[in-house]
Amino acid sequence: MKLLKLMAVLAVFALLMTVAGCERKVVNEGKDSNELTSCFTCHADNDSRLLQAKGEWQNSVHASGNNIDYTNRGGSPCAKCHQHQGFVDFVTTGAIHPPYANVAAIHCFTCHAPHSTGTLALRTEAAVTLANGVSFNHGAGNLCANCHQALMSVTTITDDFMLTSNRWGPHHGTQADMLQGTNGYEFAGYDYEYSGHATDVEEACAGCHMANPIIHDGYKVGGHSFNMIDEETGTDMVAYCNNCHPDAESYDYEGVQTEVEEKLATLQSLLIDAGVLANFYGEYLPNVPTDDTLIIADKNIAGALYNYLLIEADRSEGVHNAKYVIGLLDSSIEYLQTNLPGLAGRGEPLPVAAH
Repeated sequence: MKLLKLMAVLAVFALLMTVAGCERKVVNEGKDSNELTSCFTCHADNDSRLLQAKGEWQNSVHASGNNIDYTNRGGSPCAKCHQHQGFVDFVTTGAIHPPYANVAAIHCFTCHAPHSTGTLALRTEAAVTLANGVSFNHGAGNLCANCHQALMSVTTITDDFMLTSNRWGPHHGTQADMLQGTNGYEFAGYDYEYSGHATDVEEACAGCHMANPIIHDGYKVGGHSFNMIDEETGTDMVAYCNNCHPDAESYDYEGVQTEVEEKLATLQSLLIDAGVLANFYGEYLPNVPTDDTLIIADKNIAGALYNYLLIEADRSEGVHNAKYVIGLLDSSIEYLQTNLPGLAGRGEPLPVAAH
């Protein structure tokens, strides 16, 4: 009996040593590498879950490397979201410490720490405080909100607002704000409404973008690709939307994307005519002359410009929060057409939604 107990202890010890050795090897090879083949050093190459996740991830913007902060500047806030190690530092310590020895895209070990936790749980699901102080708390979607949020609070906009860069604004990736229905510039006297995707969809961001009703049928839509549509083939996940909207045939449900596109174009035209928006480098940005400052005397005009940038950066064309987005657009358009000399009737006049 004693011999059997000793043999059992030795077997467990050997197993732990094997796992520990595996952990060191995989972490060292995989944590800073965009090529995740090291996973299959230990995991079976026919593990369908890992193969599916890997295939999906390889078709994601995260994997493309297009958003990596290659500058790797010390003190740059970009590393928080544009480098693997920067994000890991932020969610584990609350701070980043660039420059980093290795610059890598967002990949498996950015969001998961299986060799530390022994599970595929996310590194964090803690609620995220957005730039304007509002809490975003929607389960697994909280991880996404650490980066996919506006980088400024709309409360900082005042009269005689000074713009010193044509990169002013909420920055790219404002999805958490739009989904939550917050941090837009809200005009006094206007009653804003909100759609329910933030609360009605379980896990918010992850609930839609990682859903895939066509399980294991390709890698370009849903899952770790986070894509809602394959632009090449037109394959989409509208079937998932049908769980709540059974008559939806596209993401342009009840014409919401068409309406948002038209109103965004009208707002763009008005802002150009107002002199606060211009084409720089092929995209429309705040009209700040080179080496100069643009002072916007009326905070409401700065607010309308901010709303344009906020909604444009969201990229969902209203899907994330149709009612709130349309309210922001309508109120911005109405203010500019009503209060700026020469802009009455400019753009295509659009009716303000009744509230």
